Amino acid sequence: MGFIVILSPILAILLIIISFTRIFVYVLSKQIGLKEIILGLITSLVFFGILCLSYIIEGKAWGLGPVFGLPIIMIITPFIIHYFTEKSKNKKLAYFSLVLLISIGITTILGIIFNNLPFELLDFLGIEKYY
Repeated sequence: MGFIVILSPILAILLIIISFTRIFVYVLSKQIGLKEIILGLITSLVFFGILCLSYIIEGKAWGLGPVFGLPIIMIITPFIIHYFTEKSKNKKLAYFSLVLLISIGITTILGIIFNNLPFELLDFLGIEKYY
């Protein structure tokens, strides 16, 4: 069971490395500007809001839920969507894919800076934690 539990964070770290590599390539080709960064930030905040809303609606959360929920909702799922839409012939879909990639980068940076925020937010909102 422990092996399965550790796969989510390991997969997230691998996808973060791939994402930053791709972001670097996009920055060098000047396809990322301030507009894309702002949209990526908004996308990250929306995903985080959805995760928090799910905790509020449920009224309780597993004590380590943020450790596994954040990578799945904010890194793994957006990367999968990015991967399958990045080469789309539809320009809007390809642009959305780029915004998702930037969102992963922003989520990672904010996650490092505010690493205890999800746990403190659960306490602030009075969400019951179970283990």
